[in-house]
Amino acid sequence: MHIVSREEMQTIDQYAIENIGLTGLVLMENAGRAFLEHLKPFLAEGERIGVVIGKGNNGGDGFVTARQLLDQPYETDVWVVVNKEDITGDAAFHMDVYLRSGGSIKYVHEQPEVFKEKVKEYTMIIDALLGTGFRGTPKKRYQEAIHTINKADAKVIAVDLPSGVPANGGHFEHEAIKADYTFTLQCPKMGMYTQPGAIHFGQTKIIDIGIPQAAVNQANITKQLWTKKDFISTLPKRTPFSHKGSFGKGLLIAGSENMPGACALSAKAALTSGIGLLSLYVPKSIKPIIASHVPEAMYVSGEDIDWNAYDGMAIGPGIGRTGPAEAQLRDILAKTDKPLLIDADGLYHLKHYLPMLKNKQSPVILTPHPGEMAGLTGLSIKEIENSRFEIAHQFAKEYNVYLVLKGKYTIVASPEGEQAVNPTGNPALAKGGTGDVLSGMILAFMLQHKNLFPAICNAVYLHGAVSDQLILKGHSQMDVLASDIINGIPMVLHDFCRAAVC
Repeated sequence: MHIVSREEMQTIDQYAIENIGLTGLVLMENAGRAFLEHLKPFLAEGERIGVVIGKGNNGGDGFVTARQLLDQPYETDVWVVVNKEDITGDAAFHMDVYLRSGGSIKYVHEQPEVFKEKVKEYTMIIDALLGTGFRGTPKKRYQEAIHTINKADAKVIAVDLPSGVPANGGHFEHEAIKADYTFTLQCPKMGMYTQPGAIHFGQTKIIDIGIPQAAVNQANITKQLWTKKDFISTLPKRTPFSHKGSFGKGLLIAGSENMPGACALSAKAALTSGIGLLSLYVPKSIKPIIASHVPEAMYVSGEDIDWNAYDGMAIGPGIGRTGPAEAQLRDILAKTDKPLLIDADGLYHLKHYLPMLKNKQSPVILTPHPGEMAGLTGLSIKEIENSRFEIAHQFAKEYNVYLVLKGKYTIVASPEGEQAVNPTGNPALAKGGTGDVLSGMILAFMLQHKNLFPAICNAVYLHGAVSDQLILKGHSQMDVLASDIINGIPMVLHDFCRAAVC
């Protein structure tokens, strides 16, 4: 499923209108009708609804929805924040249709105190003030309406975007609608996945308004929402004649005297995720500890290791910031021509060797959380969270890497410009060790898939899906341990593999 910017959505609409022949009036009608269909399950007997409308296409969608509500057994008021003559084009047409169908309009600027009092009485407010075309800062009338709505006790359901949230995301300081639900039209927008906008959406639904896929495809969009369907369609199928060498020979450089558990977690996650053969390079002092927890792994030691004897490797979980780790990373970067994942303390050491990545012929995968990304880029965490798409894209392209920018809505970016957002996961993953588990999962998946991008996306998706399933099965978001994620992998993989027939 494509994720679009403001400009890309406008291109899609324009193509649908000019090349396919769907008029703006038809698209607006479709949007309003589809919105109401998805709204019906939320409507209760005796609902008192306020539809608050601006002057643009978002307002036009609101008029269509309000017209459909005329025939429903609910008390519905329509409030418009601008003058009647300010509403033009397709929105004006649908306003007139609404009025000729028996509807009536109240104007906020004519009855501001009445509006404030009525908002207190509504059980539901439909936000149709500002949509995809919004940018900058809302004008005073909109700001006042947004503030009044945010103070209400009613359920707030936004059309396409919560008013005041930029479609492209990015930093803003003005007040925006804090929706309980947002019904996004046709394609999810970038602002759904970056702070501070993302928190305003509440629960989201993506609704089809009848734009043909041909109109979306011609926009050459490189951002997508990675879904269960994507996971199942790209998960490798195992044949009856497979053997352990079929699923990758991996090397994990991890662990230290102070953090042996990181290695154990990462190794167990890799083995549970299907890797064929796993060797561990760990300090001798902790080898007995790790071996007692991961009997399925093999162990290597010594200074003169042939890094290319493996199909791929990962370095970083628990290696620490002192000792031989930095020299090992430098040696691996210089000598290996196999896929390499760098995580955790490996990223701390990497900041000194970033230029080495640019000319690497073999793939490199980096998995930073926002703090680690700040260390790699020199940007603040706030800057990264405000511009996750742009920063991930630029960094992956500049340094020729696959970047997994972790967090709520993890973004996977390829050096070729592809980007995928992961929708799975919850705050249960905000605990030490879960990142080590993800590293092991990515190592396993990158050695089993033919293509690296879906391999990384699938590992990230599965990692989050396991945490979601644990919550459904009785865990709280507080008690989940990193080892619980490993133990939950078989349960979720079983369901996914049955669907994929693997």
